[in-house]
Amino acid sequence: MNPKLMISSAEKIGNNRDLLAQILLRLPAKSLIKFKCVSKQWLSLISNPHFCLSHTRHQGHEGFLRPTALLLKVEYVLSPEFDVVPFKHFSQVPFFHYISTSYLNILQSCNGLFVCETQDDDNNVSEYFICNPTTKQFKKLSFLQNPIKDGEFYVSLAFDPLQSPHYKIIVVREVLENSLIFELDIYASESDSWKVATTIFETKEGDCIKFEDSVFCNGKLHWNSYGNQLYLDVEKECLQMMPMPTPLRGNRLEIYRYFGESGGRLYLAATYHAYIDLDLYVHQMASDYSHWFLKHRLNMGDAMEVFPELNLGCHPFSSGFSGVSFVGSERKEEVKVVIWADGKIICYDFNDGAWKMIHDPGPGLKIGTPIEYFNHLHEQRFIPYKYFESVYGSDEACLIDLDIMPRYRKVILLETIYNLIMGNNNSLKARRTLNEVR
Repeated sequence: MNPKLMISSAEKIGNNRDLLAQILLRLPAKSLIKFKCVSKQWLSLISNPHFCLSHTRHQGHEGFLRPTALLLKVEYVLSPEFDVVPFKHFSQVPFFHYISTSYLNILQSCNGLFVCETQDDDNNVSEYFICNPTTKQFKKLSFLQNPIKDGEFYVSLAFDPLQSPHYKIIVVREVLENSLIFELDIYASESDSWKVATTIFETKEGDCIKFEDSVFCNGKLHWNSYGNQLYLDVEKECLQMMPMPTPLRGNRLEIYRYFGESGGRLYLAATYHAYIDLDLYVHQMASDYSHWFLKHRLNMGDAMEVFPELNLGCHPFSSGFSGVSFVGSERKEEVKVVIWADGKIICYDFNDGAWKMIHDPGPGLKIGTPIEYFNHLHEQRFIPYKYFESVYGSDEACLIDLDIMPRYRKVILLETIYNLIMGNNNSLKARRTLNEVR
């Protein structure tokens, strides 16, 4: 191809905002963050809220987002360290290392944003903040009432990037210490303002609502509980109740439960106390919120038949699996149950009723920071957090002026983007060239 013609064509693409937008919509979020450095024009385009919304919808699948990866963290360990379980092409990034703290606790992940707290050396909460690991940006939360005081205080996040670039922070605050009376405070990022005491409510002791375990789904924030479940319609700011599943093992104590969502559906998985128990009971909420039903009783012994190297159930009262999460399957509408099992990440796919390997980190796996009084890896429990790549909130100004940037570099950049989108035979070369250009 004539070099002059190639330069002319590439520059026409680069200067055509509509055509450029259609090209950039097809690129992953992490690439877009770097491409904002190309010029003021590209920065303006990629930072535009309408473009961010279009990009998120383009990356979605049938109206829902699919996580890029799963973060696994050792329970009760305050550290910014995680192990990353990739679900698709993913280059590991140093999550939260840009936040200056040694003690960090994730409270919730929600469609690309995280709400976290930091703690001081005495394990006292010092700060709360919202964070986007893709863009490495965070915002410290300022509360109208001091959260660092006696009494229960819980912070949750509601964010749906398929609908809006704005998020809301929901705070549940105990009105009186050791009481069951609470109030709701709501922060809206769109107006950068708080509504204090929007609702005051009382819970029943038998409900045992876990305000620290929240799931945002279908525009509603749900709190895990062992009695009737409480949820908030975020838009209407209205609280409602719904039932929770009935225990399935008689008088046996439920020792662990996993509460989550995928594809607009709520799921809850539970294990029960037993000398050797490899069963995981998976429940799904009906679409009208009228009841829960048992979707499947998974037996990890079946997984051991598929993967004989798994050594589960070898320690009494310790199953050897945890970190259960629910993610969308590649086909149809069914869900996959992702499980950390004896150092490997496996899943049960409801589409074909089969156990599959997702990720094998290899021998010697130690997720997170080791805990000395744990004698065996089976005794550690891991908390999963979904990670979604997102361009929202990525307005850092790392600019190379379009007039200063050499002409050939602009051409190479545009040509490289084209190659990556078209998936031609030079895609590997294009990726290498792109790294050199950036």
